[in-house]
Amino acid sequence: MKSIISIDIGSTWTKGGLFVLIDSDLQLSKKFAVPTTQDNLVRGFAEVLASLLEKEKLTPLEQMVGKAEVYFSSSAKGGLRIAAIGLVPDLTLQLAKLAAMSAGGKVVRSFSFSLTKSDIAELEKLQPDIVLFSGGTDGGNIKYLLENAYKLEDARLAAPVVYAGNRAVAEEVVEIMKSKEVIVTENLMPEVGQVNIEPAREKIREIFLKRIVNGRGLSEIVELFNTQPKPTPLAVFELVSAIPKFNSDWSDLAAIDIGGATTDFYSNTESFLETDTVVLKGIREPKVKRTVEGDLGMRVSARSLLDTGRIYFEERLKNMDLNLEKMKEFVEKISANTGYLPKNEQEIELDRILAEACVYYSALRHAGGWKETYTPQGKVYVQTGKDLRRVKAVVGSGGFLAAELCGETMRRPLEKLKNFGDEKKLLPENPVFYRDKNYLFPLLGNLVGKYPKEATTLALASLEIISDEGMKK
Repeated sequence: MKSIISIDIGSTWTKGGLFVLIDSDLQLSKKFAVPTTQDNLVRGFAEVLASLLEKEKLTPLEQMVGKAEVYFSSSAKGGLRIAAIGLVPDLTLQLAKLAAMSAGGKVVRSFSFSLTKSDIAELEKLQPDIVLFSGGTDGGNIKYLLENAYKLEDARLAAPVVYAGNRAVAEEVVEIMKSKEVIVTENLMPEVGQVNIEPAREKIREIFLKRIVNGRGLSEIVELFNTQPKPTPLAVFELVSAIPKFNSDWSDLAAIDIGGATTDFYSNTESFLETDTVVLKGIREPKVKRTVEGDLGMRVSARSLLDTGRIYFEERLKNMDLNLEKMKEFVEKISANTGYLPKNEQEIELDRILAEACVYYSALRHAGGWKETYTPQGKVYVQTGKDLRRVKAVVGSGGFLAAELCGETMRRPLEKLKNFGDEKKLLPENPVFYRDKNYLFPLLGNLVGKYPKEATTLALASLEIISDEGMKK
C-alpha cells in the first residue's frame, strides 16, 4: 500500500486529499480544506498536510517529509497571468489565447496588430507574469512583429516574453528586445490553418516552474518535497485530456469548474465535423480546449459577475419573488466575506443563480456557433469556434457544482443559450449531467502524470448523475 497526498491551493480554499494505492486501485482515504492563507500560501498548505497526516496543526513542514508522496497545484493570487499578443484576431491571436489557457494561464489582456501607446500603458499597469508574443506564418508578415518588438523593448515590463511567431525574424526580435528575457519557441501557426500550440504551452509551463513558484512563495514546498507544482487549471486540463484514453466510453465530455475567482470550461471532443453544408471560418480548434473567465466567479469575482450577468439576472429573477436589488445585496455580502455560505433559502437560490450565470457566460465564450448563408451552390452553414454538439457528458466541478444536486443549474443556462441572437450556438444536444461529488478533479489532475489509469478511473468512479429532480444513482 502506498500513501499519496494531493493538495490544491486555490484562490479561496486550500484543499487536499489523502489517497491510498493498493496494486492499481486508487482510493480516497481522507479530505481536508482550509481558507487559503493569501499572505503566506505555505501556511495553509502545511495545515492541510498536517491534518491529512494526523499531525498537530503547527507541525513544521520538514517534520512531514517522507510520510507520503506529495503533489500540489496552485491558482492562488490570481493564478498564472498571461498577456497575449497576436496579429489577426481570428487566427494568431486566437491561437495565442488557446495556448495560454491550455497551459493553465489566465489571459488578462489580448492585443492584435500594432500595439498602441495606450496598449503599452495597459500592459505596464497589468504587469502580467508572462507575455506571449506571436504573429505571422513562417516567412509571412514581419512588419507588425518588428514594430511590436521595439515597443515591448521600451515598455516597463518585468515579465519574460515567449516569442512564438514568424521564425524568419526570431533572431531579430531577440536582438531588438535585448533588455528583456525572451524565450523563443516554435511558431503557433507556421502555415495558414496549421495549429502548433504544444511548444508554447511547454515554455509557459517551464516559466511557471522556474519563476512563478518563487513569486508565489512556494519554493519551500518544492525544495522539501522534491515536487513541482502545476497551475490548477493545467492539472484539470490534463485529467480531462486523459480520461478518454483509458475509458473509451467517455470520448466526448465537458467539465465546468466554478471557483471563487474564475470559471473554467473544458471540452474534449472533435471541434469540427466536416460536411458538404458546413464551412469553417478561422482556425480549427484543438480537440481538448480550455477557456477561463476572470469576470465569472462566485466570491472573489462576484461583483464583476453581477456586471457581466446583469441581463441574465434580470430575466431570471423577473418571475420570482426576488429582484436585482436582492442580488446586489447578496453580492456585496459575499464579496466582503469570500468564505461566506448561504444562511437561508433565499440566499441558497441567489447563490444558485450566480452559478447559472457562470455556466451561461462561460459556455457562450467556449462554444462555437454557426450562421446560415447562401452561395451559388445553395445554403451552407458558416461555423466559427468549436462544435460541442457531440458532447455526451457534462461534469460540474468546483465548490458549488460539486455539491449541487440539481442538474437544472447546468441544464437551464445551456438550453437558454442554444439560440443566441442570430447565431445557433453549438452546444451539447442531450448530455447527461454529473457532479464531481468529492471535488476531486483538481487533486486527481495532480496525479494523472504519474498515475494516469488510476487517477482517471477514480475520477469517473467519483461522479454522480444528477437530474432536474435531484440526484439519481
